[in-house]
Amino acid sequence: MPETDLPNGKLIILYMLHQVSSIPSADLMNWAMESLYLDYFSFVHAKEALVKDRFIIEAARKGETRLDAAGRPMELCDITPEGEIILQQLLPTLPTHVRAYFTKTAAQWRQMVHEAASVLASYLPDANGAFQVRLSLTDGARTTADLMLAAPNEETAQKMCRRWKSSTADIYTSLLSALDTESD
Repeated sequence: MPETDLPNGKLIILYMLHQVSSIPSADLMNWAMESLYLDYFSFVHAKEALVKDRFIIEAARKGETRLDAAGRPMELCDITPEGEIILQQLLPTLPTHVRAYFTKTAAQWRQMVHEAASVLASYLPDANGAFQVRLSLTDGARTTADLMLAAPNEETAQKMCRRWKSSTADIYTSLLSALDTESD
């Protein structure tokens, strides 16, 4: 990234985090790249500089139930108070069309982040060589479904997790219908 683009990249990321808080780093990167204002290398360079300058934080939250691909609690990104101060000082230099784009798409990304936090699917190996699959659905502060199932192998566990995430409403409705004793 040319040095003249680094300040713009940093400002764009600060504005994104101002619009959507507690976003996983991968989602933040996808949003930045989808915008076409930053490519992968520009994003990584700007984000690393912001973390180093302590204008954003990237950390796993206490009690985080979502897991990354390595099975660790997911790290989320947020703007720090210092980052907010810098953003407010430099916001007038951010081109209006860039600001308008991120303001418009922020609602979609907030919804996606909320949905991703509401539908969880993970699996872990058990002592018998099988896998324990946990599927959950939360609605705000209330847990709507929390299932523990056994899968005979890792491939099946992965498929169960993918299917739960892609078809949660259908699976949940089918489960309720199957368990409803009134329909007998």
